[in-house]
Amino acid sequence: MLYNFEVRQSPFSATHITGLSPKPHIHPHLELIYIRSGSSRASVDGREHLLEQGDLILTFPNQIHFYNDISPVDGTMFIVLPQLFEDLRDLFSRCVPISPVIKHCQLSENAADQIQEIFRLANSSQQLESIAARGLFLALLAGVLQKMEMTPVESDHDTVKNILIYCMAHYLEPLNLETVSDHLHLSKYYISRIFQNRLHISFPEFINALRVDHACRLLTNCKSITDAAYASGFNSIRSFNRNFEQHIGLTPTQYIRKTKQKT
Repeated sequence: MLYNFEVRQSPFSATHITGLSPKPHIHPHLELIYIRSGSSRASVDGREHLLEQGDLILTFPNQIHFYNDISPVDGTMFIVLPQLFEDLRDLFSRCVPISPVIKHCQLSENAADQIQEIFRLANSSQQLESIAARGLFLALLAGVLQKMEMTPVESDHDTVKNILIYCMAHYLEPLNLETVSDHLHLSKYYISRIFQNRLHISFPEFINALRVDHACRLLTNCKSITDAAYASGFNSIRSFNRNFEQHIGLTPTQYIRKTKQKT
């Protein structure tokens, strides 16, 4: 599995979604999703939760999360910088929900209409309406948080985040457990256990997945297979081909052909 550390420019965005991302990712924002139709399995910090029509899910900053849709999903997603809500910053930094899901029967009767109005205002070209969207979102957020039981973040929460950030910044370079260990002043055995027990992937698999993802972008931009392989951190074409097919399910040649068919 590939973990992306997402950096977003906008402090507040509202988008219509037709499917949820199966790619594990973390980001420093709040992510609130309302499911209008369909169903999905959400994994948040290694725990699975069922999402059904009318449900809402709220993930806190730097929680690892991804989704596997059971049936086609249609909904609304808000990505919000927690610094917008100064009174709640301490909560977001010290706690996470025991369950990030609020079932439809727990939401107010007008929740769907409230979310639709926030979406409309957030995407308005009028500055005052955009400000109003944030105010209405805060009211929605307060109601959601009241229904959630919190637990302190795990002691290695920041450590996991720092490891991922370092790997995301250096995966194109020669990289191994010793390198990460020396830079972050952590035991390489401790880092290895974090990958196995918290992220459910080995360190080499994780780095190779990052490199394959980078290679996909290069191949989409018409780089040759050889150029993409070496530019993505692989030291042999054989290793590149093996890892590419393992993570993508296609050979590089098949991937290029499929990409061209879409354009």
